[in-house]
Amino acid sequence: MLSAKRRTPESQVPLELTVSREEEHVVKCQRLRYKVYCVERGWYNEVNINKGREYDEYDERAGHALLTRGDNGDSIGVVRLILPSGDVKNPALPIQEMKPSPFELLGDDVDMTRIAEVSRFSVTQDYNRRTTDAAHKDEKGSPISGGLSALSIHLMHGVVVMARENNIRYLCATMEPALLMLLARIGVRFDPLGEPREYHGLRQPCYCDLEVVEEDMKRLRPEKHPLIFG
Repeated sequence: MLSAKRRTPESQVPLELTVSREEEHVVKCQRLRYKVYCVERGWYNEVNINKGREYDEYDERAGHALLTRGDNGDSIGVVRLILPSGDVKNPALPIQEMKPSPFELLGDDVDMTRIAEVSRFSVTQDYNRRTTDAAHKDEKGSPISGGLSALSIHLMHGVVVMARENNIRYLCATMEPALLMLLARIGVRFDPLGEPREYHGLRQPCYCDLEVVEEDMKRLRPEKHPLIFG
């Protein structure tokens, strides 16, 4: 079990991030995923549903981060990190379901036992509409971003916490191009693995080396580095 909590000091809407693999926590994450992917996006025929939860076989092999409002406890954002199988040749991650596998474009220097997949990175639309112009601040009282960018910073911090606790160095994902651009704006850059593909909508297979991302952020985005890697 992993757990970590983090608040945004002095923000208009206090936010709290919890990272855990405990069953009760995972159920909360699955319920928010149901709201985002089924109720808001209409993916009823593309995902597994059970009693108001969206789930799949990868949940048991994943860390789960949940972002909640500190004032009322409402769940507003979620992300999971699917861990590799342990096979040195086959990490058995969802990205490999694409044919041909995007991993064919990875360099030989990537340790396949230390690569994990960022998945179900999402924020509920209800919160999006209310906070597009919200001013979230860092420990010094300086604005870090508004709306989705602030929430993405928190969720990426959750990804980093999970990666560190599981000795993960490389991240892969199949992301919407808009999310990739958003992450790039806050200093987290993923490299493409081939062209975008149709996979639950248009998705870009991609990966990054967390050690490289951290060094780049220290140099290029020093104001945001501690928010994600601190």
